[in-house]
Amino acid sequence: MSISPSTLLALQKAGEGLHTAREAFAQEVQSNAGRVVGIVASEPFSSEADRAYAQLRAVARMAHELQSIEEQLKTMYGGAAEMMQPETPVIVALQDHGRRSRAHQGAGDLDEAEDVIVKPALHRQSPRAKPLRKRAKETASQPQRLSSNDEKVLAHLQKVLDRRSWVTLTHGTIAQGAGIPLGSVGLAMRRLVVAEAVRERGKGSYRLA
Repeated sequence: MSISPSTLLALQKAGEGLHTAREAFAQEVQSNAGRVVGIVASEPFSSEADRAYAQLRAVARMAHELQSIEEQLKTMYGGAAEMMQPETPVIVALQDHGRRSRAHQGAGDLDEAEDVIVKPALHRQSPRAKPLRKRAKETASQPQRLSSNDEKVLAHLQKVLDRRSWVTLTHGTIAQGAGIPLGSVGLAMRRLVVAEAVRERGKGSYRLA
């Protein structure tokens, strides 16, 4: 079983929505804290002060719970991303076809079957088939292009990492420093590791490549 790109995108959008909501609640706590402090200072034993303080605590608790849900969704996103299956290259498909042909050959030495079946099959291919193989190899060798989020993460990591020592970073810290949603950090880090721009050791330990 594999996860489709559309499903992974839906999970990423959910993470972005949670990130926006958590930041909004955190902003509410910050903007109302001064007002509540003023009420408590002027009327410390009034019902209005008790109510304002209780409401502030409730909003702060909501922001904390949203952060926990965001962390859970980030873990889910990482697991789903690992279940995505890459497209089968043309070269692999041709090799599989050769193995099936050798399976129908019957008894005999493996090297002889390879000479009898695979080599004539390649010899009979039309001249147009060879450019297809070449294009497939060229496409596979091309480096993966980085998205705008990947570039933001890389720019932030180049400020906080070096090539000599390993540094432990959480996805939340990276998201805050790069200015991207938390749900997008996992995929960005995987792309940077694959592109050999960043090296990873264990879980959450990085340095520049």
